[in-house]
Amino acid sequence: MRYLILLSCLFVSLSSWAQRKITSTESTLQIPTKPLKKNKTDLPDAKLRGTWAIGISTSTNSGIIGGLSLRKYWLNEQKSQSFVQLDADIIKDYREFTSPYSYNGRSYIEGKLNQLIVIRPAYGRRWTLLQKSPEGGPALKGILSTGPSIGMQKPYYVDISYTNNATAKTSTLAVPYAKTLDDSYPKAYIIGDASFVNGLSEATPVPGWHIKSALNLELESYKQNHMSLELGFCVDYFSKPIEMLNQTAGRSVYTTGYLTFFFGKSH
Repeated sequence: MRYLILLSCLFVSLSSWAQRKITSTESTLQIPTKPLKKNKTDLPDAKLRGTWAIGISTSTNSGIIGGLSLRKYWLNEQKSQSFVQLDADIIKDYREFTSPYSYNGRSYIEGKLNQLIVIRPAYGRRWTLLQKSPEGGPALKGILSTGPSIGMQKPYYVDISYTNNATAKTSTLAVPYAKTLDDSYPKAYIIGDASFVNGLSEATPVPGWHIKSALNLELESYKQNHMSLELGFCVDYFSKPIEMLNQTAGRSVYTTGYLTFFFGKSH
């Protein structure tokens, strides 16, 4: 019995010592952990090099949609950036008016002889006038650009109802408006505007130059998207007067106020 009690005490002592040893060892050892792999979203963005933007504009010398723009910014400086741009706009004479006569709801421009399409390649600079706040929001930029103006003078076409004297048949033709002012089609009457593509092959180029100034409101964008509104003024000078209306002197200088919405992507 005495030996049994001694063995029990010895077993309890050995168990207590082993438990303290294991606990001490676990507290000193550190379990190695594998470093977490960063997601792509956690990595800092690469430095942006530039921005491509497409613009849709309306102007004082056009309809609701007056033209399209393609612009490329180089983000090589913080306060100002250079850019190149290509515009394609339609310019109307401010003296144009729609004829009071219509056929089945169709209309046309009274006395209009030619249409003017202007293509403007340009180089410009953009300056930061008001920075974006740290919390986000819009930024205000100043724009100045210049370059050649390539005017395409295209005959204005209308649809007419014409009776052929030889066959006594009535048919609809698309003819230049100037042909309705002479005896080319006697007893014909105008139905309305013809398709815009009529007369494109007859367009003649008229070289010139232009200058633009504008304020560009760069809107808050998501990630690397670009959105901005631009309100500006453009002056086109052409090498010769462009005849737009019948019995109205042509002009070499055209001034236009415009509003363009740009959207695009930075890269």
